[in-house]
Amino acid sequence: MLHRLCLLVASLALIAASEPPPQVPVPQPKPGEAQSSTPSEKPPEEKLQNPAEAPKPAPKPQVPEASKPDGEKTAADKEPGDPKKEGEGKGSEGQQKPADGVKKAEEKPREPVKPEDPAELEACLGALKEIGAEFKKLEPIRDEEQGCGIEAPIELSVVLPGIKLEPSGTMRCETALALSRWTKEMMLPAAALALPEKKVTAIANASTYICRNRNSAENGKISEHAKGNAVDISTIAFDKGEPLVMKPRGEDGTPEGAFQRTITAAACLFFRTVLSPGSDATHQDHLHLDVLERKGGYLYCR
Repeated sequence: MLHRLCLLVASLALIAASEPPPQVPVPQPKPGEAQSSTPSEKPPEEKLQNPAEAPKPAPKPQVPEASKPDGEKTAADKEPGDPKKEGEGKGSEGQQKPADGVKKAEEKPREPVKPEDPAELEACLGALKEIGAEFKKLEPIRDEEQGCGIEAPIELSVVLPGIKLEPSGTMRCETALALSRWTKEMMLPAAALALPEKKVTAIANASTYICRNRNSAENGKISEHAKGNAVDISTIAFDKGEPLVMKPRGEDGTPEGAFQRTITAAACLFFRTVLSPGSDATHQDHLHLDVLERKGGYLYCR
């Protein structure tokens, strides 16, 4: 029994002697030592290197304003709407440029007076006589500087037999013929339906030829009145009762309202521009008719 115990102790001693030693070649440092050594070496280097390596934040602001070239400005300097900054370095000539541009636009020469085709003019005058209108030929009207005038004007006094234009108006033959045809083919039949007890006797001429811009504006395009292409109508007189006054009648349910709406809508079959009373601020008390030619035969009817 003692012998076996000795063998057991000897075996345990041999086993203990044969156990491999701990991994000495690859020691594992303590967590506290590993964490303390790494941050303690690198952060101080980073803190010392960052300020030295980083470029200076604002080298340009340190440049004095006097060193900037004339007229050269940054985006911050060029603030829209600041008259002081917009005018810097430009002088008085730079400030006068917009005014000069407006002057040049205003001084742009107007288009010359449109010549009449002799054959078309003779055909128009013949048709005007055949329909029963009364007129007389006038001398050419030329105002090249303003762009106004009529190459072959006429003075229309009677639109149709028994229907006067009061007062008589100066216009191109094409305008007069359109007015006479519209009166004969649309106005008289509409009046016979809407106002059968009355007959049309006169058309009040509010404006025919006059040298001015559109809507009498100081600037802008020249009016068709200045070319003899337009006529404005303020009233239509009858043989009895009050004349029909041109005014907005979009919701007028009377026969007079229906009559006015009918003839103004039908006018676009004879004229190329029709501006009814109430169509805009400058056309409240008259009917504007003109024969302005547009591309593609486009009509403007309001």
